[in-house]
Amino acid sequence: MTVTPTPTRSLVRRVLVHPLTWAAVCLAGAIPLLGTAHDFWGFLLSLVAGWVAAHVVVRGLFRLQPTPLAVSVHVALSAAAGWALFAMVQPGQGWGAVPPTVRTALSFAAITFSGWIWLALLGRATAAVQASSEHRAARLVEPEWVREQDDWILRLPAVVLRRSTYVAATAVLGVLAVGAMGFFAFVFADLAQRMGPMAMLLLLGWTVGLPVYLLVLVVARGRTVDVELRIGRGGVRVRTGDGDTLMDAGPDGIRSLLWSARNAPTRIVVRPVEGAGLVLLVGMARRPRGTAATLPALPPGLLRIWEEAGLGVSSTRRNRAGELSLARVGIVDTVDRRGGRSRTRRRDEDEGVSAREAGGGG
Repeated sequence: MTVTPTPTRSLVRRVLVHPLTWAAVCLAGAIPLLGTAHDFWGFLLSLVAGWVAAHVVVRGLFRLQPTPLAVSVHVALSAAAGWALFAMVQPGQGWGAVPPTVRTALSFAAITFSGWIWLALLGRATAAVQASSEHRAARLVEPEWVREQDDWILRLPAVVLRRSTYVAATAVLGVLAVGAMGFFAFVFADLAQRMGPMAMLLLLGWTVGLPVYLLVLVVARGRTVDVELRIGRGGVRVRTGDGDTLMDAGPDGIRSLLWSARNAPTRIVVRPVEGAGLVLLVGMARRPRGTAATLPALPPGLLRIWEEAGLGVSSTRRNRAGELSLARVGIVDTVDRRGGRSRTRRRDEDEGVSAREAGGGG
């Protein structure tokens, strides 16, 4: 014989298993324990009560529709929870005849309640930003290789710099950053000690670093040009959209190549055996709307061709994810002691000259 539960019995069962009921039980059990020898268990029960109550509220907020309304309510509730927590820790304001143990239990419960509400809001904001970034990234178009016989061609906007200029600009920015930190730590020594290193970095990053970065970005975008990069068996040829040749190096004339496809700033650095190196800043260039600031990976066929020509993955530079560094085997730097100028020679040629000299001397 099946017994059909009455509405009253079903309601009682739902109330007994509801998390808010257990939150109230934990809070009620914590109050008589606080201020006694079992004070720790009262503290623990208060924290659990606040967390359980916050869990119920957060679950309800995530079910609330539409989403803008749910976010607005979540933000308002987070602010109210923060204000309530601040009010509870103020000594003797607005509590009247509330027993100290009740006030203590509510204060401990408010800590976990507010913390869980804030963490849920932070998680909601992070998820929204990540989803928006992924959606935008999926719609961005990355430059593509065009194959012509044995050459691969890549056309894209870039900021063209000599490698020496790029290194000097990077060094100047680094010196300015260190100088700003040193100036702040010296002039505002007391404030710097109270803030700590991380807070000081955040403050200087927003007040000094961000304006400098925006200024550099404006200057870089003003120097943007359309570039055609042709690489293959014939080496590397870089030309502007107007037809001006920036670099034309054969396969034996390439000393190293850095291909930073994902790491900011995305860039291409080509160093010939003779002459100045060239840097193509892709990430900081002004580009058409909907175009990604990244680079496509080097074609596998090109890597095989260059390996045959003596260019291999560099063993002296750590290649991070999204970055590939190629270098010619057997190239060393020497210094001309007479003129003090840097020269580049092949190790195998040096060894051959040394062998001939040793033979002649014998």
